[in-house]
Amino acid sequence: MEKVKKHSPLLILGLLLLGVCMRMPITAIPSVVKDIAGTFNVETTSLGILTTIPLLCFGLLSSLVSTLAQRIGNELTIELAMILMFVGSYLRILNFSSLMIGTILVGAAITCINVLLPAIISDKLPNRIGSVTGMYNVAMTLFAAIGAYAITPITHATSWETAVIIISIIALIAAVVWAPNLRYNQRAASDDTANEPETNMWKNANAWWLLLFFGGQCFVFYSIVAWLPTIAMDAGLSSDQASLVAGLLQLFSMPFAFLVPVIATKMKNRQPIMLFAGIVSLIGTGMMFFPVNSFVYYAFVALFLGMGTTTTFVLAMTLFGLKTKSAADTRNLSGMVQSIGYLIAALGPIVVGNLYSQTHNWIASLIVIAIAAIFFTVCGVIAERKQFV
Repeated sequence: MEKVKKHSPLLILGLLLLGVCMRMPITAIPSVVKDIAGTFNVETTSLGILTTIPLLCFGLLSSLVSTLAQRIGNELTIELAMILMFVGSYLRILNFSSLMIGTILVGAAITCINVLLPAIISDKLPNRIGSVTGMYNVAMTLFAAIGAYAITPITHATSWETAVIIISIIALIAAVVWAPNLRYNQRAASDDTANEPETNMWKNANAWWLLLFFGGQCFVFYSIVAWLPTIAMDAGLSSDQASLVAGLLQLFSMPFAFLVPVIATKMKNRQPIMLFAGIVSLIGTGMMFFPVNSFVYYAFVALFLGMGTTTTFVLAMTLFGLKTKSAADTRNLSGMVQSIGYLIAALGPIVVGNLYSQTHNWIASLIVIAIAAIFFTVCGVIAERKQFV
């Protein structure tokens, strides 16, 4: 890895604020989707696309973000993305058309963060990849949960539009705090590629195994996020209990969001972490085959699924830096893996939901999730056979 480079004193604070903005603009919306539908006089079911649009953006735009950052620099790309997030988030309150356009812009902005944060950390803080990645993962997870919870009381006290404006202001604050980093913006052409040629990730077999690992774990994660509350309610839990189970999924994730990157950086072979994540994900999925009408039971389901899905996600984000030898390769690997990986992820909620609609039970859907968990575990273990891509 390259030597430590100069950076703004606000770099770490900026990275944490980027973590805050990674999921909150999206996870907050489902809680008030009925209010949004009422405001714009549309069917609530028609707004399910609001969670699919960002995933499609992640998949379709990740490679483009990598190319853009190579030309204008990582820090500048992030600054433009945060301005785009502010504008897109605010647009969502105007009318139905701007809601869709704004969601696309927010998805594009988050794509930039997804792709470039690992590259910035490995470039500017190569000796602190684990701890800094862990910190922004905690910020991401914590504020995803806060956003999902806080938007409802804010909406009841004022309106959903006010809640979205608050989220937009947070994105603007992140853009302001990030601005000092522009002084240290460096283009790949003059810096990253000066010492060694970039690796073509699309022709790298190990990068493909990492892509399949990432895609499989995202398939499981987004399927669980989309349908766990419904599965719990079908087992007999109330809507409030099911919402709390969804919150526990995020809460239980937090320790692993911080610890896994730190532990992973100290290991040359992370196959044990891959196996742990796969096993606990399968345990949580297996428990859902039994519709037990018990909040405590589903709290344990949330515990196992939270451990498994968070471990795999933060491990993947950490491996982008650990498995490459330059910031350019980190960015390229991140863009390549996330481009196809998120397209795979977008299929998860759709496939699981359609199987339930056709069979009127969750057995087939849970079998698919279990197969996906086994799949990503195998791919992850294979990806760890080599230290670098």
